[in-house]
This record gives sequence, C-alpha cells and structure tokens, in this order.
Amino acid sequence: MEKNLSRRGFLTGSAAAGALAALGLAGCSPAKTDTSASNSSKNAKQATSWRDKPEMPSIDETVDVDIVVVGGGNGGIVAATTAAQNGAKTVVLEKAGQVAMAREAIGALNAEADHQEDVPTLLNHANQVESGDANMLMYKTWAEKSGEMITWMKETLEPKGMCFPFEWHAPSDPHAYYPAMCYNPIMGEYNPDGPNYGAYAHLEVLADVFTNDLGGEIRFNTTAQQLIQDESGKVTGVVALDQDGKAIQFNAAKGVIVCTGGYGANTEMLDELAPGNTKWCGLTSATTETGDGIKMALWAGAQLEAGGAAMIWNRAILPDGFEFNDDRMGGDIFLPGSQPFLHVNINGERFMNEDQCYPMSYAAGANQPGHYSWIVWDGDYWEDIQKFDTGGCSRLVPAPSGTAFNADVYDCEQITKEHLDSFWLQPRLENGSLKKADTLDELAKAMGFDADQTATFKQTIAHYNELADAGVDTDFGKPAYRLSDVKTAPFYAARIAGALLVTIHGVITDVNSQPLREDGTVIDGLYVCGNDQGGFYPHNYPSNFTGINAGRTATFARIAAKHALGVK
Repeated sequence: MEKNLSRRGFLTGSAAAGALAALGLAGCSPAKTDTSASNSSKNAKQATSWRDKPEMPSIDETVDVDIVVVGGGNGGIVAATTAAQNGAKTVVLEKAGQVAMAREAIGALNAEADHQEDVPTLLNHANQVESGDANMLMYKTWAEKSGEMITWMKETLEPKGMCFPFEWHAPSDPHAYYPAMCYNPIMGEYNPDGPNYGAYAHLEVLADVFTNDLGGEIRFNTTAQQLIQDESGKVTGVVALDQDGKAIQFNAAKGVIVCTGGYGANTEMLDELAPGNTKWCGLTSATTETGDGIKMALWAGAQLEAGGAAMIWNRAILPDGFEFNDDRMGGDIFLPGSQPFLHVNINGERFMNEDQCYPMSYAAGANQPGHYSWIVWDGDYWEDIQKFDTGGCSRLVPAPSGTAFNADVYDCEQITKEHLDSFWLQPRLENGSLKKADTLDELAKAMGFDADQTATFKQTIAHYNELADAGVDTDFGKPAYRLSDVKTAPFYAARIAGALLVTIHGVITDVNSQPLREDGTVIDGLYVCGNDQGGFYPHNYPSNFTGINAGRTATFARIAAKHALGVK
C-alpha cells in the first residue's frame, strides 16, 4: 500500500494538477500515460467527430466471460468485486496502467443507527439546489441503497485491515445542508485528529480482493473501442485494444458495465457539451477520461441527458500573466480558495454571497470581467477559518475529535495553522501567486489595480467590514458566522478560478443503471455507472452532500452487477 500513502509535499506546485485525479471523486484515475491515441490506430477508418462510430477493427483474439467491466475506478472495481463474489467470471478493462485512487469520502445514508436522515427532506433539498431537473428516482435509489453498499464494503475490506470512520460533523445551518452520510476508509488504524496516511487506499485493496481472493482479472492498458450487439440490439460484449494494438473481443454472457469517468480529458466533447462549465478553469485533473463509455453507449442507441455539468472546485490560484487555454492548465491548486472569504472582481467590487459550494462560487467569478475573482482576507484568517467550519474536502480546521476527517485531503497531514501556513500559504507567497501587504493600498498595487480600482476596492472593504460588524449581510445574505472583516494587517489576496475534476452529466438510465433508448426501452446487456451516468446533476454539482458522487457511483455500480446476474 506504500504507493497510496500521501506525504507532505506530495501536491505542491505544478505537480498538483496531474495529481488531482488521485484525490478526486468518482473514478478519476491518477496521472498516467494515456494509451488511447496509439490504440486507436488499429481502426480501419478514423472517426471525424466524437459522435461518429468508428469501423470495427479486425479481431485478433476472443475471450468469453460472464461480466465485462469497462473502467477500473470507483464504479468499475465495485461492480467487478460484486460480480465475482456472486460467482461470475469477470474481467475489468482499464485503459491506464493501474486502478484509480479514490478520494477519502464515500457518501452513504442511514447505515448508522445513531445517524438517520429523512430521505424526502434530502430529495427536496437536492431538487432545489440542482436546477430542479435532477432525476429524483435516481436520488431516492441512492438514498435507499447506499447504506447496503457501505455495509458490504466494510464487510469486504475490514478483514484486509481497513476501517471506516464515519464523518457526521457539520455546521448547524440549514443553508449548509450536510446530512450525516460520509465514510472515510483508512488502511490501518484511524487517527481521529490526523494525520491519516492510509487514506485513498480502498480501491486498491478492493482490487486485491477481486483479483487475488476471487480470481478476477484486470487487463491494464486495454482501451475499450465499441460494444457488440446482436440483431435485437442487446449488448453481448465489447471490443478493446491492448497496449500492443491487438484487438480483443470480450463476449459477456451476463452483461457489460461501463464506468469510464466521463469526458473531462476530451477537449472536443468539453467544447461542445460543457463550454460554460469548464472554459474558465486554470487546472484540470482529467487524464484518461476521454468519454469512451459515453460514446460507446450512444453508438449503441442510448441517450445523453441535456445539460453539461462538471465538478469544478473554486481553488485554482492563478499566477501573474495567466491566460486561459484549451488545456485548462497553468494554475496551481490552492485549498484555501474554497473558504468563504470576501471576493472582489478586477474592478474591486464585491459581487456575490461567498458562502456557496465550490462550483457556484467558481461560476460567479467566471462571469465577472477577466473570468476570475480575487479572494481577500486579513491577518486573523485562522480565527475566521475556525468560525467558518466548512465541511467535506474544504475543511481547514479540526472538527470535534472523531466526527470528521481531520487531515488535509491533499497530503493527509494533521490540520493545524502551522500546516496551513507551511503547506498552502508560504509556497504561494514565494512564487508570487499569493499577494501579501501591510496596507490595503499596497495590496491593491500588488493586485495590479489602478487608482480608480483601488478606490473602489477600499470602499468595498470598508462597507464589507460594516456588514461584518453588524452581523447582517444586507447586500447578498451571507450568514453572519461566515462574514469576516478585513481590518488586521497583514492583508492577503489571490486570483481564484476553477479546477476541473470530472464531467458529471451522462447517459440516461433507469434505476438499475440500464441505458434508455429514445422510446424509453432499455438496452439489454448494458449498464452505465459513475460519471458516464446521468440523472444526478444535469447542470451543476452543488456539494451539499459530502462524498455523494463517490457514494452514488459505488451504489449504482453494485446495483448494476447484481441486476446483470439476477441476484438481490
């Protein structure tokens, strides 16, 4: 497990961009060599658009199994292990060279007797904050089945030395609706106050169970090309290319389960399907997620849901002279960017309630001049952050011992002010992306403001301080406990833009993860899960439920495997 154990310094500087996927959500793979370009050379005719189905390559080898799983991440490894435990001969096709590393949080409801959530309350909240057009049948299925999933995972992995601390601490604020639902698998003993170097290991341990204990097979550097269908349209297998370009036909007697992580690394698909969500990102963690699963499902007759959602963090810090680009690179990861400090635009104006979940805060800044915003705070930042008490992966202060994951999600070290200063602030001060000054005039100069912008900026600060003193945000309605004045030197500022994790709108399925044709009929033999599956967030990802994407991915992957095999 040594390669999964994070250490101080793992994600500093530009290395953070490639490593984001290792700590991301829902089946993102860590930075690896993408073999898809060379593998596709075997196709007789190259497609001119991602929507065009390529010609089938000539087959070099045929393999017969019960279940084929395409993708070795949060969905694929769960589905494969479930299938193998039920006696199915199962193979996983993974285009990268190793299974994905998983984030530390898995959202699952009502598996703890002392922490029960009301499902209708959660459904109604989700529908309100997710544009009103999410599929509530999908949410209801996750809410009712996720407890079984996490219980199964614990029973499977605890004999291997893993434990499953349950995170339930959250602010007592209905605006920040964080139901008790998050599990943080740890290899070895859990330290409730941090550090916890054994996080991010559960997929590798689960893969070990699948291959060594259950006799399953994972074929790495093997890229699925397209599905095989019989005359009725039933999916009976998949054709893939291995790293040598050999075309292998995998016949699946029971079903094909697709979970390839979305299309975050496919610029063509991003530009067509999600330009507004992803255009103004300064970082991306997508590496091998080039839309393979979605494309294959569409070629087989499935529908892509309307929308264009992506998970985007508000924590890309931009250097001086940064210009947005098609590669969505050039910035640096900056966890404090997700704190609800004051934000101003390039004219020095405040423009939003900063107490928003990650993508909403990002979107508000992206709609300002220059497509980013400045986050501003003062020398009392540690006291302010303690008061903010943010949840999930934005947490920067310890929660009461044993109630939350009290370790930095990027290097798994204990959360302290010293850690914040040395790991997050000092390196960015040294490279100049974080500005620091003893006066607001000096800070405005460091931010590149002219005289008019400086005057507006200082007026904004003065007014914001008045709101903080009064404890009422009459401008945008930020809760009082997340108002923080800017009075105490030194003063800080940083340009903040988006950090793209993954895309999250996908193929329309039923609650069994079977894709639907336009006439509403299911495509037999095919299942689509994870970030390839639609229904949860057609337009945005409001992170009101910690760990929900990893949780829903695992839940529906397990549902898919069981349905394909006809087991309860």
